[in-house]
Amino acid sequence: MHLLKHAPTSDVHVSDRPLDDDETLSGIRCPLCGWRPLASSRWSCISLGTPEPFFAGCGTVWNTFATGGRCPGCQHQWRWTSCLRCAEWSLHVDWYEPPDGGDPDRI
Repeated sequence: MHLLKHAPTSDVHVSDRPLDDDETLSGIRCPLCGWRPLASSRWSCISLGTPEPFFAGCGTVWNTFATGGRCPGCQHQWRWTSCLRCAEWSLHVDWYEPPDGGDPDRI
């Protein structure tokens, strides 16, 4: 089980309840293709080939949405997140759907 702790801004709320690994993360989706990650989905803290300004990635593997994009290994705050389905990069904050299901530009 995993616990989603927080989203990157105070305007976005992510549940604090424990999730099963195969549970889809509600309210989180790729802004380009619509894919929704699972609690078991994992990203790596590697800075090569990303739109992030260069930094010394630490190689930690974790669910980026469990920490609002902050690497638990080196504390780097990721501004960009890659989609594990379409392999495109989007701003991390753009992955969070508005809590009311409305227009994401109105958050």
